[in-house]
Amino acid sequence: MMPTYRSSPSFPKVILRLFAVVTLIFLLYYGYSTFNETDPLKERLYELGYPENGHIIQGNKILWSDGHLTILQGEYIENYPITAEQAYNIVLQYLASYNAKLKQYDYKLYPKKSSLTEKEKDGQLYWVFELKLKAGRDSMFAGFAWVNRKTGTVDIKGILG
Repeated sequence: MMPTYRSSPSFPKVILRLFAVVTLIFLLYYGYSTFNETDPLKERLYELGYPENGHIIQGNKILWSDGHLTILQGEYIENYPITAEQAYNIVLQYLASYNAKLKQYDYKLYPKKSSLTEKEKDGQLYWVFELKLKAGRDSMFAGFAWVNRKTGTVDIKGILG
């Protein structure tokens, strides 16, 4: 029996196959990264212990996936209806008048979604966002926006107060 020999592939065939594999990998990565964007607010809520959907019970608290909170104290139920998304939009609305004035200088104040935290102050619960001042392509720290989780009122600590 004679051994079978295969000829080596030609250089152009090797380059063509290598190009095809690299292109396929690039297209798969690009497609995944383009269409699989996660909302930084939802990601932050998950990091804070909120479920991705539905609700979970932790002791006397019910944590809802949208970020609102229910606290059970015996027969008394305390509801904090302001969700994380609502709090973000409330801060944007609050900053709109400031941003209208800052627009002529190419500045903009905005809350950073990924900085969302929960704080308690004077017996009240708040959503807290870090505020950034965008100047051209640069952005710098400008303070904190506190949103009352029960009433939706905004309190700014930092550059505006």
